[in-house]
Amino acid sequence: MNSTLHISKNSIDQCIEKIIINEQIDGSVIGPSVYSMNCFAPIYEHVNKNKLPIIVPKFPLIYSNIDKLKFPTSGQRFLVFGGGSLIDFVKVCAKRDKISLTVLLSSISNDGFSSNFSSLKADETSYNQSYPSKAPQSVYACLPLLTKHMPHKFWVSALGELLSKLNVLEDLKVDKKVKEFDQTPFYQIEGFINKYTKRNENSLIEIIKQLYSFSLLMKNDSSWCSRSEHEFEKLYADSKLSHGQLVLMGALVAMKIRCIYKLPDLYERLLYYCRKLEISLELKQGFDTILELNTYKRMKKLSSVRPERFGLWNLVDSTTVDWKIIIKEIIKELELS
Repeated sequence: MNSTLHISKNSIDQCIEKIIINEQIDGSVIGPSVYSMNCFAPIYEHVNKNKLPIIVPKFPLIYSNIDKLKFPTSGQRFLVFGGGSLIDFVKVCAKRDKISLTVLLSSISNDGFSSNFSSLKADETSYNQSYPSKAPQSVYACLPLLTKHMPHKFWVSALGELLSKLNVLEDLKVDKKVKEFDQTPFYQIEGFINKYTKRNENSLIEIIKQLYSFSLLMKNDSSWCSRSEHEFEKLYADSKLSHGQLVLMGALVAMKIRCIYKLPDLYERLLYYCRKLEISLELKQGFDTILELNTYKRMKKLSSVRPERFGLWNLVDSTTVDWKIIIKEIIKELELS
C-alpha cells in the first residue's frame, strides 16, 4: 500500500494537532538535531499534553544499531519527525516491531521517505546498503515549518536529488534487463525547472510531489532512482555534504564522462539547470574540497562500488580515468556557468 502524502499550509501548531488526533499517534521518534529547534516546541506541547512517549535516538543511525531502538508494543502508530536518515532507520525498526508510522518531514533532502526499504550504512565504515523496511502510512509536509526552519542546504539537496534522476534515466536506457518503464516522473523534471527557480511555497509543494513520485517507484529496491550517480555519493558519504548535493555531483561526473566517451549525455543541459537554479557555487565548492583534500583518487573505485546495479561504470572502467583532470574541468565549467 502506498503512503498517503499530505501537504499542509496550516501553522505548525495546527498541523501537529491534526496529525496527533487524525492519525491516533501513540508516541513519537524525534531526530536529535530537530529536538532543540524552535519548530519542535508545538510538537512537544501536544505530545506532552497527550502523555505520549518521546524517543530521541542519540547514537549513529546505522544498521548495526537497530537493536538500540525498540518500540514497546506491536500495532501502535508512531510519529517520526526528522530527516532522511532518521526516517530510514525508524522504518527498519518499524518493520521488525510491526509498528505503523506517520512521518512529518523536517527537510526534503532525498526521495526515499515513502518507499518500503531503507538505505543505511551497515556500520560506521561501510557504504550505504538497502534493507527491507516499512513504508509510512502517511507523510506530512508542513509548509510553514519547511519554509521557516529548513536550512538552505536541504533545499540544495532536494534539487540535487531531483536533477540526478536525469542521469538515472540514461543508465536505465542502457540496462538490457529493463524492458519498459514509466518515464513520466523523469520528464516532469524539466517542467519544474522551467517554472520554478526560487525557493518559495509553490516550488516546495512541487518538489515534494516530484520526490514523492520517485519514492513510489521504489517498490522493491532503489534501482529506478539510484544508478551511477549514487556510486559517487557512496564514496564520499563521509563528507559534510548533503546526500542530494553528492548525487548531483555524481550525476555531473557521470555526464562529463559520457560526453568524453561520446555516449548520449546531458552534461551541458545539467550545467545550465544548475546555473538556472543558482546552485553552481555549492557544487563547485564540493568539487574544490575533493581537490584540496586529494580524495579524487577514490573515484578510481566507482566501477567496483555496486557492479550489480548496471550503469555507466559497467561501460567505462573508472580505474582508467584521470580524475584530477576531470574534476578540474568540471570546476572550470561550473565557474563559467
